[in-house]
Amino acid sequence: MAHVVFVSLFDEWCLGVRSMSTILRDKGHKTSVIYFRDLHSFNDTQGQGDPNGFHNPPGSVHSRDIEALIGHLRDLQPTLVGFSFMSNFHGLAIFLTQRLKKEFPGVPVIWGGSDPTVNPDQGIQHADYVCQGEGEEAILELTEALAAGTSTDSIQNIWAKTPDGHKPNPPRSSEKDLDQYPYTDFDQTNKWYLHDGVLEFGVYPPKSHLHRNYPTLTSRGCPYNCSFCCNSNYRELYGPAKYVRRHSVEYVMKELEHRKETFPGLGFIEFWDDVFTFKSDWLHEFAREYKRRINLPFFAYTHPQMCKDEDLRVLREAGWEQTIMGVQSGSEEILQMYDRNMARQRMIDSAHLLNNIGVDLIVDLIGNNPMEDEQTMRETFEMLLEFPEDFVMHEVNPLAMYRNFPITRVAESRGLLGPMLEGRNAWLAEDKPEYHFWTAMWTLTQFNALPRDTLRSMADDPYLREHPEVVEGIMQGFLKSSFMNGTYVKKDRKIQEMEEEQSRLNGSRLIRLARRLRDAKNTFVRSRSNANGRVRTQQPETVGS
Repeated sequence: MAHVVFVSLFDEWCLGVRSMSTILRDKGHKTSVIYFRDLHSFNDTQGQGDPNGFHNPPGSVHSRDIEALIGHLRDLQPTLVGFSFMSNFHGLAIFLTQRLKKEFPGVPVIWGGSDPTVNPDQGIQHADYVCQGEGEEAILELTEALAAGTSTDSIQNIWAKTPDGHKPNPPRSSEKDLDQYPYTDFDQTNKWYLHDGVLEFGVYPPKSHLHRNYPTLTSRGCPYNCSFCCNSNYRELYGPAKYVRRHSVEYVMKELEHRKETFPGLGFIEFWDDVFTFKSDWLHEFAREYKRRINLPFFAYTHPQMCKDEDLRVLREAGWEQTIMGVQSGSEEILQMYDRNMARQRMIDSAHLLNNIGVDLIVDLIGNNPMEDEQTMRETFEMLLEFPEDFVMHEVNPLAMYRNFPITRVAESRGLLGPMLEGRNAWLAEDKPEYHFWTAMWTLTQFNALPRDTLRSMADDPYLREHPEVVEGIMQGFLKSSFMNGTYVKKDRKIQEMEEEQSRLNGSRLIRLARRLRDAKNTFVRSRSNANGRVRTQQPETVGS
């Protein structure tokens, strides 16, 4: 029996790792999963100034966490260690792998995730193996070959380091019948959360969605081919005909029923398909069965081209409460550069449709694109002014031009890359005041308190153009006054929910009983006071006391 330890960097969801863990456990192997920091630790500074730590935002790690990882691996005695990560943590993966190779020279290391899939030629310089693409079958074959002492040089999807360099192996055909895979491994008996030099067994990070939510996928692959997204590389790897696949509705229902049975605190489902709202027949069957058998609120991504009125309405009726819709730009010229060929009006219409049926809309945009100009950024601003008033703007992220992505090749052909970000396999455009100005103006369009005419006047104001920090200050003020800290939850919505919860509790049997007990206690105290010839001062009463 082999023992594979997966280390997930800044991602306790790690759905790919959980899927591979289930496959290995079903075949009799032992697995352990370490959440190395968590999603809410992005961009902190724990490793800054620590000579033995690592600091390269968004990943910053104190040496106490590194030593805790080494000590725990020494206790676990793995036969294979896997690191799963995105491009932003490429440098951290190198740093940790070098430490592991020094401490455990006989234990092989494998890299997997989006960055190693796109850049296996880099990964194999540091790891013993790189998994390129989906890993269920590949990790099983590799684990069993290592356990048996047989050759690992010809496993599809695996790049193997050899004495002469490395041997890249071709990708295997993607599995079309996703129902053959077992449910992802959310059993906490083999999981540890590593933070602040401590490993906690069987717990989630304190701020994690996983305390109440269940993230899952009903499909693999994206129907689209955006030039800034890793899916463009995956489609090249597998071929478009074999890339987009989906579980049967029955599989999804049984998975969610299993989670409800094993997780009593479950209150919300998160579907992290790249696009959820495709294949109408599937969506209608899903909505009918989900409402009948699961009946929990859920989140799912959509796409402006996949917003059919009849599809969205049945999903809303089934419990769809919140979505993120990638808009990216309001300029059709820039959208073509992103390989998102769609009409500007289609995005506006889709936003209004979602708003009309009552799905909370979060809009995703890309900023700091060196190939944009004032006209295209203004077009995005004008488009947002035509969106429904009640939407939320996701924090605008600057365009990250990752190594080997199509958009990166476009920027390189125009001489716009500049220096690569150290340890992140990406380039960012040179920062410019106009980026700050338009990012702030885009963000302000979500606030109903600012009339559209006022926003247009601000966009035309020469002083504000020269001083974007003023607009940024206004933006930050609105964000702080409107949203719960660190979330996209509006304060007025949270207050409403709390009032509804209080109203519900006020009518509950438990609260009624508590009030009767309180009244009985007060009556008893008053009677004792009267009997003793004095009046006692009562403390202020609170509900449920």
